[in-house]
Parts: sequence; C-alpha cells; structure tokens
Amino acid sequence: MTAQRVLFVGDSSHHEFREPVAWLSEYCDLTFSSCIDEAAVRLASDRETPDVIVIAAARPGQLSQREVTSLLRRAPLTRIIGLMGGWCEGEMRTGQPWRGVTRVYWHQFVPRLAEELIGINSRGRLAMPKTFTESELNNILVPVPKVTQRGLAVIRAASLESYEAIAEACQTIGHSTTWVSPRQPAFVSGATVAIWDVSLSIERDREALAAFTRQVQPAPVIAMIGFPRASDRQQAAECGATCVVSKPYLLQELWTELTRVTAACPEHAGRIGAA
Repeated sequence: MTAQRVLFVGDSSHHEFREPVAWLSEYCDLTFSSCIDEAAVRLASDRETPDVIVIAAARPGQLSQREVTSLLRRAPLTRIIGLMGGWCEGEMRTGQPWRGVTRVYWHQFVPRLAEELIGINSRGRLAMPKTFTESELNNILVPVPKVTQRGLAVIRAASLESYEAIAEACQTIGHSTTWVSPRQPAFVSGATVAIWDVSLSIERDREALAAFTRQVQPAPVIAMIGFPRASDRQQAAECGATCVVSKPYLLQELWTELTRVTAACPEHAGRIGAA
C-alpha cells in the first residue's frame, strides 16, 4: 500500500502536535512547511500534489480564513485537515472556525483519522464533502474493525450507564466485559485490556488510577477523559495509562484505540485487587 503524501503546515514542534506529527512521520510520506506562504511555494513547485494537507493552529486566529481559502484554491482536490490546539475548543461556539476543512483537535487526530489515512476505512470523515459539518457525524458509516486479540475488558466506571455504553462498544468487537464500580471493589483475573472512565478530573483520580494500572498489569489501560489538556495526558501516562480517549468520544475512536493497544500486547494476565 502506497503511503499517503501529507503536507504539514504550521509549527510541528508545538507540544500538543507531537503525537500527530510522530504518527504521520511513521505512517505517511510527510513534508513540512512552517507557514501558508511556504506551503504555497511548495505546492507550485512540486510535481505531485499531496493527498492531504494538515494545517495546525495552536490558538484561534493564528491563521485567517483568507489564508486557508488561498490554500484550498491552490489544491482544490486535496483534503485539508485543521489540526486544532486546546485553546481552539471554544471556537465553534464563539469564534470563526475555518470553512472547507476537516476539523479535529490534537487529542482526536490519531483515533479519528488514522484508519482513513492508512487506507483501512475509505468512507469516513475524509471522504465527506468539504461542506460537511460536525452535526452530520451520524451520517458516517463506521466499519467494525478486525480485531486479532480478543479477551476480557475490565471497565472501571462510576455509573452503570457509563459502564454499559463502554461495554457495548467492547462487546461489538468481540471482547467480554466486567464492571468495576468504585463503590464495590472486585477481583478479576486475566484482563486483556482495561478502561478507566474518569468521572470528573484526573487530578482527583490520580492515586486510584495509578493503583488500578498496577493491579491490571500487564494489560494496557485506556483512560477516558473529558476534553483532556496536555497536562491531563501527561498525568495519565505518569499513572500508568497506555493512552487517552477524549470524551465525548466517537465509537470509531474507542474501537481504534482498543484495537491498537491490544494488538501491541498479545499476552495479558492482569489482576484487579480490592481497594
């Protein structure tokens, strides 16, 4: 399979963009331009137009709609992805978000777009018309991924409703599930993967999350955090979490991370102890 040609426009060294840049560097044919003007020169001189252009903005207003439109005109058939930093999260309500781009936040980039960029899913967000809006997400057909490692998914959630929603996603791709309630400590052996649904703040859950990751070792742990900041992801990693899925999440995002972390750990034998 031929790697997608991707042009990254913006500050690739910004701390929030390190994970997307690292993923793109590994799986795509990646080139860089520091600004729109440099990208325009590259597009004019290169023989081959990139398959995808990623425009990165750490904060609202960093690039104008006029600059984005100029890039759209230079590469009318190329899908343009807006990679947005944490400061851009309120822009959809109070700002002026770019038109004509597929918009994702930095913590959503890999789980939302990885399968499309490597050709596993050809009918996702990047295949939608450029007039596509976030309200049309339910129109996207989500293919059930092929899972090579199935087993027990241990889900730590504060409510039965949260557990059931996560459990349904896990069961759809072949995992069995069990619920660990913070009010009823349980013993479970043989975990393949574990999911910690952070109810409020990672700050409040640090010690409990660290204990949970130790108890389920060597099973990977997915931490689910509402609109995580870079500091939240760092703290989750320090507590032993393998990766973070941001809430509210799309089904595809959770499936992508479940598939990725279990494929990387073919054998698991974890144990959850009493608190």
